[in-house]
Amino acid sequence: MLALLGIKSAAVKAPKKGKATHRFNQQLATMPFYVDYNGSQAIVYWQKRNQLVIKAGAQLASKVPLNKNGEVGFSARFAQQLREEHKNDFSDFITTKDVSLKSVNEVGLFLYFGGTNSWQVLHNDQGKTLDELTIMSAQ
Repeated sequence: MLALLGIKSAAVKAPKKGKATHRFNQQLATMPFYVDYNGSQAIVYWQKRNQLVIKAGAQLASKVPLNKNGEVGFSARFAQQLREEHKNDFSDFITTKDVSLKSVNEVGLFLYFGGTNSWQVLHNDQGKTLDELTIMSAQ
């Protein structure tokens, strides 16, 4: 009716979904998850709620991504710090020991400097992502 009078009504926007909630369960502890992204390849196990293990032999991305202005961004700086903390666990961008990290995001930063949703990069041998296997709801 308002359109007939030349008045445009505001579009009704769908409410935004909150951040997804993921839940660890013990069945995941023995399931290998694979990474093949942006120059990195790895096998990762989610062993405890706050412990993920990157198995020895993983390939780390070697090129640090730069921001549009040509500088190293926050995520890449954090990734470099993680790598510095684990410098004795890899050589020539290949892990020589298992590397234990606290979160899926740390795994992504360590392996490929982040830049994407790591919950959707890690996948099992059937191709299901860690996101698909663990998502509970939106808050």
